[in-house]
Amino acid sequence: MNKKVTMRDIARETNVSLATVSYVLNHSEKEKISHTTRLKVLDAAKRLKYVPNLTARSLANKKSNLIGIILNMDEVSTASKKYLYFDLVSELQDCIHQMGYDTVVAVTHEAADIEVITKRSLDGAFIIDIDESLQEQLTKKYYVPIIFVGCDVEDVLFYKVLPDYEAMIQKAFEMLGTTDAYVVMEEVKNRHIREKILSNFRAEDIFINRPDNDIRSFLSKQKGRKGIVIGDMLGMSVERFMPASNFVVVTYAESKGVLLDETRRLIVKNHDMAKKAMETMEQLFHLAYEEGKDNRIIIPYEVYRGK
Repeated sequence: MNKKVTMRDIARETNVSLATVSYVLNHSEKEKISHTTRLKVLDAAKRLKYVPNLTARSLANKKSNLIGIILNMDEVSTASKKYLYFDLVSELQDCIHQMGYDTVVAVTHEAADIEVITKRSLDGAFIIDIDESLQEQLTKKYYVPIIFVGCDVEDVLFYKVLPDYEAMIQKAFEMLGTTDAYVVMEEVKNRHIREKILSNFRAEDIFINRPDNDIRSFLSKQKGRKGIVIGDMLGMSVERFMPASNFVVVTYAESKGVLLDETRRLIVKNHDMAKKAMETMEQLFHLAYEEGKDNRIIIPYEVYRGK
């Protein structure tokens, strides 16, 4: 019979103290531990196939069975952006509840509010559309498992669950038969996602949906051209002005009847992102997850070519 791996084994493997291993594996905030050390301990735990005693850990750390959803969105966000993101929040809540956890949702763009995830009232947190300044705040005070959903960060300590935006843009170009296209999208705070999308278009071919921008005026200058629309509600807006053969919509919400049957689309479901994110969170709690490239988990998309 194989000997059960203990924290002492991990401490010996990584040449750090037993207390440090305990702090890392229990996501403790009692001591400030560097990212390098955290990564080393977590890597050793996975390599040695350490299995945590969740019951004992819960009693020791007074686990709350509460998972946070932090949505980075300011008060001037458009209705279509709110529809898009709150659908993702709703899907996350459903998946969290199915796993037996409760949720707390915070909609904010203030760094001070984001720091709620460092409190012991949360066992873990999902972050939606983070920008670099807020991500740095999280990095400095990382104590519980954090997963970024629908956005991207460079820090390999964190898992990211997101669509393959670059592949979807290229697929949309293929469906349109041209790369000379415009794009219509919501305002995205996350720089990595924003750049992955916008790098494919000229500045004059980009429409960012903000309260002070006029989509009708922009589309009036695109007559006869092909375009890519990112977001369900924005797709509805473009349908009013453009023939279905001239654009492709990237959709996230499973709202049947929102778009016309003839509208072509690339579908990456919020439900699929939420389900995978929660599965990964459970694995983080158990240290049973597998590493991917940069800890990025890519959600596949479906192609609908219209009727």
